[in-house]
Amino acid sequence: MSEKSESGMVIRTSAPGWLVSLAKAYRSQTSVTLVDDAQIGINPINETLLDMGRKANLSQREWIAVLVALGVGVAGTYLLVMAILDPEPYSKITLALATGALLIAGGGFSAIRVLVGHKPPNIRVSPRGEFEIYWG
Repeated sequence: MSEKSESGMVIRTSAPGWLVSLAKAYRSQTSVTLVDDAQIGINPINETLLDMGRKANLSQREWIAVLVALGVGVAGTYLLVMAILDPEPYSKITLALATGALLIAGGGFSAIRVLVGHKPPNIRVSPRGEFEIYWG
């Protein structure tokens, strides 16, 4: 999926699961070098991860993996709402509240934000045409 270099992690578009690796790097704000060796024509300067995934013509299996990650957040939201609406005292449903909040924080809304609208703050194009994505 990805490899390490002197400047950090290298993600190649020809590698399976490259979009998932890139999404994890965005979420954790890890500096990466993105190499479009599959000649997809992506441009992280102007595109979201969702746009890049569409251009890459991801397989059904890859889109299912993305949707499963998003489903974690939906499940957490449902659990949290149902726990709040439950007539039992909060002291009895603390575990359900905590679990719902953890699921939401762990995958759901952050994954949606990353895929749909989050762009990295700093991108530099190297002389070899590689995108260097970094924060700070």
